[in-house]
Amino acid sequence: MNEISQNENIIETINLTKRFGKKNELTAVDSLNLCVKKGEVFGFVGPNGAGKTTTMKMLIGLLEPTGGSGRVAGFDIVREVIKIREA
Repeated sequence: MNEISQNENIIETINLTKRFGKKNELTAVDSLNLCVKKGEVFGFVGPNGAGKTTTMKMLIGLLEPTGGSGRVAGFDIVREVIKIREA
């Protein structure tokens, strides 16, 4: 397991994007940049269809992003999904 210090980000996304449809015509999450430090309380607030659930699913590895990147507890949300779930 990666050890995260109090000053480091426990969650970080850079231009995280998710599109749906045959031609990626529906953008659910558009270039999300987010940093959450260890111990920080953070919440997603927004109307239905704003991309809150889609973002969470990408962060825990249930959906693969269309673009951008993300890390949770120091692990890549695409390449290290198992490690995120074990953390």
